[in-house]
This record gives sequence, C-alpha cells and structure tokens, in this order.
Amino acid sequence: MSNHPAGAPGAIHIVLQSKGGVGKSFVALHLAQHFMNQGLPTAVFDSDPATPTLANYQGLRARYINFMLDDDLDVRQFDVLANEIVEASRLIVVLDTGSSNFIPLVSYLKSNRILEVFAELGRRVVIHSVLVGGAGARETLAGLVATAENLPAYGYVAWLNSFFGPVVFEGKQFEETKAFGRVRDKMLGSVCIRQRGGSSNVLHLNAMREMTSRYLTYKEALPSPEFTLWDRQRLREAQREIDEQLAEIFGRDDEVQGSVAIAAH
Repeated sequence: MSNHPAGAPGAIHIVLQSKGGVGKSFVALHLAQHFMNQGLPTAVFDSDPATPTLANYQGLRARYINFMLDDDLDVRQFDVLANEIVEASRLIVVLDTGSSNFIPLVSYLKSNRILEVFAELGRRVVIHSVLVGGAGARETLAGLVATAENLPAYGYVAWLNSFFGPVVFEGKQFEETKAFGRVRDKMLGSVCIRQRGGSSNVLHLNAMREMTSRYLTYKEALPSPEFTLWDRQRLREAQREIDEQLAEIFGRDDEVQGSVAIAAH
C-alpha cells in the first residue's frame, strides 16, 4: 500500500542511525534524488558535524547546518535546523545526520517534543534507519529499535545495506527477529541495497564509488561520457532497484503527483 502523504510536499525524511560508516549519506542521497526526479520540490539538509557528505553535491543544493563551534557541539544550531525545516512546509525535506551528534540530536528531538510539533503542523516525519550485516548487525538493529521506541515518528523505513555482507541477525532475516516484532506497527517498509555475486559486485561497487567520489548525482553521471557504457548501465540498474522499492512505500510518480495536485486545490 502506498503512503502518499509521506511522499508528498510537507513530509520530513530523517536518516538516523547511531552507528557510523553504515551508509547514511548514501541513503539520504538516494532519497533526495528519488523525490527530485519525480519533479517534487525538495529541500536537502546536511547536519553531519564530522563528514558533511551531501553538502558536497552541487546537484542537491544541500543546506549545511554546522553544529560545531570550535571543538564543541553548538546545541543552538538544533533550533536553527528545526526552524528551517518548519519554513520548508511546501517541500519534501531530506535530512542527513551524523553518528557523532546522534545522542544529542535524539535528546533534543525528544525533550523538546519536536516531532510532535511537526505532527501538529501537519508534517509527517519518516525516520530511515540503516541496518548492516557482519559485525555491525546487532548494533544497527538495536539502534533502530531504540530510536523507534523513543521518537514518535509517522513511520520508519529500514534500509538493509548488504554491502557489508548479508543482513541477517543470528541467522534470522530482519522480519523474523524479536526486534522487528517490537517495532512492526511503526514500520512503513524496507529497502534492500543488495550485494551482487562475484565480479559483478566489484564492478557495481567501482561504478558507484566513481560516481560518489566525484559527488555526482545519477542525473549528472548517467549522461556523462566520463563513465563507460557499462558503468552507466550499472548505475542505472542500481538507481532503478532502489526507486522501485521506494515507490512501493511512498507511491509511484503518477500517484504522488495526483496527491500533490489534490493538496494544491
């Protein structure tokens, strides 16, 4: 079932996970492009104090909120960020966050009832959490559950990032775990970033790294002669796989555009 309100202007998408290096910026990058490519007005914010990745993508025109003052966290910037999100009421907001300010950010959102205020303003907040395989599997799963139990968002989306290996938890799929049972009612869906087999995976990863190392969007990279025909095909396939999964959660182009038109009238 499509959740149109979460895929229409006014919705707020926050990529939030306590563990670093799991692909949060990669998720935010795909989210922003997914909405932009549908012709939806989108505002992108980067609040990662350590590695503000999205701010380097000129095609995203991301607004960077610097949370650092000298070597300390400047908590006053939380209000600055929240105010700018409120003002972007006619846009879909995509916010990338960092693991280094995860605890103070969650504390700010909870103690100041920020998500409740957004809901009162008619803004639907979706929190995207990245789950990985391997050594970080248990930590990322625990991070999703803790966030879902502490922050009253409109809904949650799990991103299963298999670049680190199969995303399984003591031999169980995400939906088979007790943790999933605790957050089942809050989940809107999941997106799988799949790992390919053998040399194909290496080639896909190389194409993706080439694009992201240049801070290019798909829209910029796909027509570029600097990428081979085969790399462009790999990028196109990767984008299509994720877009199709997001469309299942937030609605397809014609469905979403229809809900935007209704809201405009």
